[in-house]
Amino acid sequence: MNANDIRRIILEEIRSEQLTPEEGYELLSAFSEAHHALPETNDSPKSDISKDIAVIGISGRFPGAPNINDLWENLIHGVDSITEVPIEHWNVPQHEGYKKWAGLLDTTDHFDPLFFKISPNEAECMDPQQRLFLEEAWRAFEDAGYSASSLSGTNCGVFAGVLSNGYEQNLKKIGKEMGSNVLTGVGSAYLPGRVSYFLNLLGPNMAIDTACSSSLVAVHQACQSLRIGECEMALAGGVNVLVSPDLHNMANDGGMLAKNGRCKTFDNSADGFVPGEAVCAIVLKPLMKAIEDKDYIYGVIKGSGINQDGKTNGMTAPSSHSQSRLQNQVYEKFNLNPSHISYVEAHGTGTKLGDPIEVSALSQTFKNYTSNTGYCAIGSIKTNIGHTLAAAGIVSLIKVILCMKHKTLVPSLHYTLENEHLNLKHTPFYVNSKTKHWAKQGILPRTAAINSFGLSGTNCHVVVQEWESN
Repeated sequence: MNANDIRRIILEEIRSEQLTPEEGYELLSAFSEAHHALPETNDSPKSDISKDIAVIGISGRFPGAPNINDLWENLIHGVDSITEVPIEHWNVPQHEGYKKWAGLLDTTDHFDPLFFKISPNEAECMDPQQRLFLEEAWRAFEDAGYSASSLSGTNCGVFAGVLSNGYEQNLKKIGKEMGSNVLTGVGSAYLPGRVSYFLNLLGPNMAIDTACSSSLVAVHQACQSLRIGECEMALAGGVNVLVSPDLHNMANDGGMLAKNGRCKTFDNSADGFVPGEAVCAIVLKPLMKAIEDKDYIYGVIKGSGINQDGKTNGMTAPSSHSQSRLQNQVYEKFNLNPSHISYVEAHGTGTKLGDPIEVSALSQTFKNYTSNTGYCAIGSIKTNIGHTLAAAGIVSLIKVILCMKHKTLVPSLHYTLENEHLNLKHTPFYVNSKTKHWAKQGILPRTAAINSFGLSGTNCHVVVQEWESN
């Protein structure tokens, strides 16, 4: 009988109420301490369950998919959800070249303010990012099985990745008076604040802006808050809505956009990203508490961390060294072994030099633990729906959790010829370009990493594992 078997028996006795959660926790902690002193074997990762965070609710809207079920159907069938931007979307005369393409949500202008006890006049001044996040937060709690009345007055935190999108400029164009409703309607802090206000949640509440890594940083901050007992349950999420062509203009000036509107991650023709919209939220709880409360568990966050690049070749230039340093810190702190990771959801923006920097960092980290090559799949959902900016990290996490739920790896699109700077045959990685069964490594639960980095230099790395209830 190995370490995993013993942990599984203890967890099963907690679920069947043969042990109280407190007794089970003491046994698991004692076992972890004893097990850490033993030599590590390939089939017995030495993780500490007391730090594990359960994902117990999920909701989201994505380009071409109004919910996670439709997103999954698109992923397994390799659907590219990038479309031409309708002329009326931004109310400008025409879209040419780089402005033609985006991953867009449907009906971002639909909202029932009275349901959320918001006056129609106030709702008109609300950035659609606020409206959408409020709706998906409600749906995530609903998916987790928690009603508004059961949440009211609880120590539940809200953490949201969000960037300012300039919606106030749209309001000015239509002659909207810049009053208090606009102040609360466009300020980033009010986006998570509305969730806590509406549901009477008393835990920590914060909007997080680390550019492209914002929502995965929000997940990390939520996990940290749960681990230290700052809150007992948390909602983490991210949102990005393109309310004008300004982002396209600025990103194009920086040479960041793909000319044909396709994110060709890891491919030799990679030439940039295409912007996308999404809004997502997940509900988190310490694993031991989720087991005690008999919550449905989608997956388990085993470890997470953040750091900053510091000084690089330029403020927007990613650092392979800093990314690898962070990854090693996460694996060491949470006693994780990347040789047990069989899938990595990469940041993967699809640039000729950015993708190799990310793969180089991951390769260096993994090689500190294993010399095996070609055993770990890698991909990016940006090839399906574009780069959803502040929502990108949590979109990637949701993709991984869905893959675990269905025990299936889905294709990373637009991959024909390997980027000449990657040299994947000498790394642990291969680009997964087809739908296939996600095989386990022996008896080990399926384990994946999500990598994210922001244009301002903030990196985030999260490791998630499937939940085996039997």
